[in-house]
Amino acid sequence: MASGNSRGRRLLPVNAWWLGDPAERFWLEITNRQDIGHDLLAPKVNDSGAEYWSYSLVQYVRPGDFVLHWDKNHGPGIVGYSRVVGDPFSSTITWQSRGTYGRQRTASGPEPAWQAPLGGYQRLKVPLKQERLRALEPAIRQVRDLLAASVEGPTYFPFAISEKRPVRAAQGYLTKLPRALVEAIPLLSELHQSAASEPYEAESSTHIRASGKKSSSSGYGRQQNTARRRAVERYAVDLVMNHYGSLGYEVDDVGDRCPWDITARRDGTELHIEVKGSTTEREVIDLTEGEVRHAEDSSACLIVIDRIEIDSELRCSGGRWRVWQSWTPARDSLVPTAYRYPLPNGGISGPPPG
Repeated sequence: MASGNSRGRRLLPVNAWWLGDPAERFWLEITNRQDIGHDLLAPKVNDSGAEYWSYSLVQYVRPGDFVLHWDKNHGPGIVGYSRVVGDPFSSTITWQSRGTYGRQRTASGPEPAWQAPLGGYQRLKVPLKQERLRALEPAIRQVRDLLAASVEGPTYFPFAISEKRPVRAAQGYLTKLPRALVEAIPLLSELHQSAASEPYEAESSTHIRASGKKSSSSGYGRQQNTARRRAVERYAVDLVMNHYGSLGYEVDDVGDRCPWDITARRDGTELHIEVKGSTTEREVIDLTEGEVRHAEDSSACLIVIDRIEIDSELRCSGGRWRVWQSWTPARDSLVPTAYRYPLPNGGISGPPPG
């Protein structure tokens, strides 16, 4: 059971099994509200005046987390997702005659509530309707069973599964969506890509996989493999430096002192190059505030080399090049805090021409 203070909030006692695992950043809001993606908002107590786990979970979301939205009115099913853009805080809620969040009661005055701001709402290209979800019941059941075997106590699983009824959304407002479930549902691959982060790639982490294989460590623990990540980054930078050197540029690795990685000079011109390397196929990259501001203020070139192979001795090979030669990240595409930037269309395949 987890309780205590976090960012000035008193966390109500729930079984916070995901704490300590930075990859467990997914939630499911189950609602019939009309303003989906605006915020999370739930009363502090239920109709009986008691604290309720599904309302209390709002306190546990953190900036950068992803909230999927199950719309009871249209589908029903998962229609999109948002990012948490600020810490949860105490607020108030006014219930309507047919409660915006699912209760049926007469209208009331403001009641104490938990609220968390959301932003960047994205509709899924293909909504995950309940009918499709039911076709995936074996995979969903497997994830549920693996999680239950790994976690002592309630898991706040987002879907109800029984022998008498097909899979359906759980009874509640906010539920915890395990990362393994995001990976197990093909229609959520868009979300999985948006949440990708190099330090927590699957190859360098330990967690329960949708395949059912479980690591030797505690079920949902993950560890950052710093040496592996640095080897991939070093390999990508060296590839780019060697390429520009072969084209007659004077190249300098400036990543330890500048908000870009490589300066390349030739014929009186200077090119600033941002390099991102990855062992997985990337449609999303991490950017620092310094990298974003430099690309906004100066002409920059973005080179992403993904699908890099790495062996047990940290030797790298291969990789797919993509280049954005006049690159400025759009601010409205950035996720606050540790920015995650969806790569735009139009990247040139292969190394840039001389």
